[in-house]
Amino acid sequence: MLVVVGLLFVAALAGYLVGRATADDDDSPAVSETATTESTASEPAQTDAATTSESTATEGESADGAAVFAEAGCGGCHTFSAANSSGTVGPSLDGIDMSKDEIEQQVRNGGGGMPAFGDRLSDAEIEAVADYVENG
Repeated sequence: MLVVVGLLFVAALAGYLVGRATADDDDSPAVSETATTESTASEPAQTDAATTSESTATEGESADGAAVFAEAGCGGCHTFSAANSSGTVGPSLDGIDMSKDEIEQQVRNGGGGMPAFGDRLSDAEIEAVADYVENG
């Protein structure tokens, strides 16, 4: 049982890393349409390519769910026709039977092989990507 769980974790991690690399190289409209914000001295330094100050929305600002989906590398694991993604590691998000709150919870905390994004994405970004997936 532990071997199976370990293999699932490795597969999910590999898909996540491949998705991030693919999202960085992709020239699709979803990647080029990012919400822009200005960095302030009080914001922590961003070292992760998926959470640059240009694409990170702060609380109170709206985020672009399609851009967050692409930048976070979701398409590397998930098939989602609205994002033209065809990942095979995670479940297909087309016709998913989850509420926006359930999707937000899954994105924030991870689980079932999916990494948690609560420490990488702002609340506004998590809300935007959940809305995008629910309505996609």
